[in-house]
Amino acid sequence: MPHIIGDRIGDRKHGLIPRAPQELIERLNRAESPKGKKKLPEEHDTTSVHDSDDFWTINNVSYRNGVYQVDFSKSLIGSGNEKKQDDWADYSEQARKRNGFYTGDMPLHHAIFASLYSQRDSPQSEEARKFIQKSMREYFMTTLTRILYQPKGKDKIIHDYKTSDEHSLEENISGPDREIKNSDSPALKALLGTDDIQKISEIYKWLNQTPTCLWRIKKPSDVEERIAVFIADSIRVYLNCNRYPDVLDRSFGVRARKN
Repeated sequence: MPHIIGDRIGDRKHGLIPRAPQELIERLNRAESPKGKKKLPEEHDTTSVHDSDDFWTINNVSYRNGVYQVDFSKSLIGSGNEKKQDDWADYSEQARKRNGFYTGDMPLHHAIFASLYSQRDSPQSEEARKFIQKSMREYFMTTLTRILYQPKGKDKIIHDYKTSDEHSLEENISGPDREIKNSDSPALKALLGTDDIQKISEIYKWLNQTPTCLWRIKKPSDVEERIAVFIADSIRVYLNCNRYPDVLDRSFGVRARKN
């Protein structure tokens, strides 16, 4: 039988094809760029969503004037049980110490949704979207954002409430319940970290296939404390900022690392 050209295994076995120089093999393994830098491993890709058994890793999340990599749990934390916001704050402080999943504030949740939206063509983003939509349609999904509505002047917004990362700002949040408008930009900037009404609408339209509404209280006669939660139905997404602090709600799980 004539020798078949291209039978590489047979040729190498019989020494007909010389082995590649070791230097060439090492260079290929390093996958060097033209500048000699090593190729970044997949987990550091800043333009994609990665899938693990129990969570999605979402890159390029813009949050608090930084860029983060965020793990987003595929199940509700605390075994899916309900807790008050104060209890979620305590739970989250303990979870952070053991690198576990915790409750995020409203801007972090929105930043995650925005990053998923920007990568919405990926199957991982679509899988995460379905989980978020289902959760928000079934439950009030709490955050660690609390609003202290003031009878006079601007309201106080506290993010990462009762945690070591707690920070606050002041803005007018009180007003009518309605679909978000351009005049709501200052309130949305304080609550979500962005005042881009068009982009906010696009994100939640993608997330729930509905318009987005801001739910809050009117100017109170005394200081009123409320918490911010996400909820949705087949009609709209609610950025709900009038939930009472002593109610029991469920929580998404996040774990954020600044790049």
